[in-house]
Formats: sequence, C-alpha cells, structure tokens
Amino acid sequence: MGHSLAQTFAQAGHPVWLHDVDEAILRRARQLIAANLRTFAEAGLLDAGAVAAVVDRVRTTTSIASACEDADLVVEAVSEDAAVKKELFRTLDVVSPGRTILASNTSYLDIFRFVETGRPERVLITHWFAPPHIVPLVEIVRGPETSQDTVDRVRALLVAMGKKPVVIAKFLPGFIANRLQSALTRETLFLLDNGYATPEELDTVTKASFGLRIPILGTVKRMDFAGLDLTQKVIANAQYEPPPARTSSPAVDALVQNGRLGVKSGSGFFAYGGRSPEEIMRERDLKLLKLKKFLTDMGEL
Repeated sequence: MGHSLAQTFAQAGHPVWLHDVDEAILRRARQLIAANLRTFAEAGLLDAGAVAAVVDRVRTTTSIASACEDADLVVEAVSEDAAVKKELFRTLDVVSPGRTILASNTSYLDIFRFVETGRPERVLITHWFAPPHIVPLVEIVRGPETSQDTVDRVRALLVAMGKKPVVIAKFLPGFIANRLQSALTRETLFLLDNGYATPEELDTVTKASFGLRIPILGTVKRMDFAGLDLTQKVIANAQYEPPPARTSSPAVDALVQNGRLGVKSGSGFFAYGGRSPEEIMRERDLKLLKLKKFLTDMGEL
C-alpha cells in the first residue's frame, strides 16, 4: 500500500516523502512505482515522458524525522497492530509540525481508542483500497475529537486528486466497504468449505451475474430495479440464513499450510502459471484501468 499511496499523491502533483526502516524496501518501492506508471502509459492514461517526473516527486528516507519535518499530511500504512500504530503516532506527533494532519490507513482498528497525540482534532482515518493508485474510493472516518476543518481539508484534497471520498461520521468496525465485502467473503468460504462449488464456479457466478450489475446499480439501487415489494418478500424468506461468523476456514488453512499464499507466492486458490507478481498485477491493473475509464465515461464514477 505504501508505494501505491506515494504514487497516487505524486501523480496528483504533490511532493512526497516515502518512509520505511529498510532501504532495500524503499528501492523496491521506487521500482514498483515506475512499473505502475508504465502500465498507466501503456493504457494511454499517462504520457510516457511523464513517468520520470512523477517518480522524482517521491523521495525516500529511512529517517522518519526527515520525512515528516515539513509535512502537511502524513498517511501511515504500517501493520494492523495496535501497539505498533500507537508508538508510531506518538513519534509522528513529535517529529511533525503542529499543523500536520495525521491519518491512518487502518482497515478495522479503532485508533481513536488508543492513539495519543497532542492534536486529536487533526487525527482521522483515511481508508484506501488496493490498489490505491487505481481504486477511487477512500473512506474518511472521523474520531470523536476530529475537527470539521480537518475532515473538509482532507476531503477536498482527495477530490482534487480524482478520488471518491465518503465521510463516516463515527468509527464503525469494517467501515462500509469492508463490511459488505466481509459478508460476501463469509458466504464464499461457506460454499467452498462445504463443497457446494469450486473456486472457478464461484468466480464465474460472481462476475457473470451480480458482479456485472454492481458498477451500474450498486447494492441499493438494485433493490429499486428489482422492486421493493419483491425485496420485501426476499427479506421475509425464512429459508435463507447467512452462515455463522467464523474465525477460520479449512480451505484457506490448507492452502496456507502448503505455502499457497496467493499472487505473492504464485498460487492460491488459483495457479498463475509461474508468472511474477508484477506480471500478474500489471494484467490486473490494465483491466481495472480500462473498466474505470469506461465507468467514468458513463458517469458512474
């Protein structure tokens, strides 16, 4: 997420400091940013001659003090560990100017319960979605002491960058998108673990049915098109019960035990033909960029 976030701000014309404790990771990040930008150029969304200029807007450092000494906004994307984030925000509060807004990219942690800074009015969550250099949604979550000015400034910045921010008035585990996605994941794993369908069949069903409609109708307008009287009957259908909450999946556990971790290891539920993660993600990104452009041209994004 870190390199992709840096790329997103740099593409919007902002100078960026990208920080990590490992210089090798930072070198790799710059390579990934350059590769992503070449994919944009290949898709016709960026002049090939502009790639170097965007990369040059991203400076890297292993010194967090250097990265933050003149920052207007800091977005952290460290591991989802409350102790790690608490310590990081303590450090950020010391090394950042008083005006700096501190944002967390957490997916589910209620940082407002444990983060301690001298600027609670300038602390909030900006939850991005992978890959953030393509996916437009950013969920802004305000804390109990986050000021309206902070929310307004971050929202305006994101809109100017071409993003689609939504503001959530108070913390809710999973926010909006992850709650919807988690419900779908729970049902998917229930079907897999109980042998009702294969991964290939489930993805075919998803992409060839409601997945095709979602970019146009979403999940709420779809009910209008189906008819709310029919929706009322579906709600009353006692034959369907969502699967119970679970903390593990036999299908996932078996794959992880065998080292099949997904794209990053070359195989997961699917095998990826010995291609590198960069090749696989490039193919994904080109398809996402074409779909995003189509939906934007259609006025849906």
